[in-house]
Amino acid sequence: MRRGFHVVRLLALVLLPGLFATQVLAETVELAAVEQTPPAVLLNLPFMENLRDIPRDLQVMRAQKIPMLLFIHASYCGYCQWVDENFIQPMQNDPAYEGQLIVRRIEIDADSSILDRNGQNESNRHFADRMGVHLVPVVAFFGPDGKEIGDPINGVTVQDFYPYYFQQGIELAEACAKNPDPAKCTPSKKEDQRSL
Repeated sequence: MRRGFHVVRLLALVLLPGLFATQVLAETVELAAVEQTPPAVLLNLPFMENLRDIPRDLQVMRAQKIPMLLFIHASYCGYCQWVDENFIQPMQNDPAYEGQLIVRRIEIDADSSILDRNGQNESNRHFADRMGVHLVPVVAFFGPDGKEIGDPINGVTVQDFYPYYFQQGIELAEACAKNPDPAKCTPSKKEDQRSL
């Protein structure tokens, strides 16, 4: 009887370290796999906010293949207020746009700054100058690569046609974010294509 106990004890001493080593090896491999996995993209990005962090926005746009609607406006601009109240703000509560694009706003005369693609801060005014914006409001669309899609909507010429131009811009941006086709997605004057 005593001999059987010693055999079981001896087997336990031989087998347990092997089982323990297998468990440790499995945990080490699992930990190494986790460490090699790239960081997850923040998918709960606000739908509408002021333009603040271009690298963050582009990362999410690439991951989700969605475009950005960029509304460039000024505090003193009556037409900007009209576009904002009738087109931009209503998008916030419309489920048709949720997950289809992100909306960013930039007030050119505000004392704010934006983190650009290179991780440098630039003022709102400098950003607008870099974009070649001399007249507001401007509604422009950008793809996940940061390049402008189609022609921007500059100013408000005929208010009756504005809803059509606005919706056409959104539809083109959504299509181009998923399937970029230079023939359809590039602005009419290719040399005028801006980049975030």
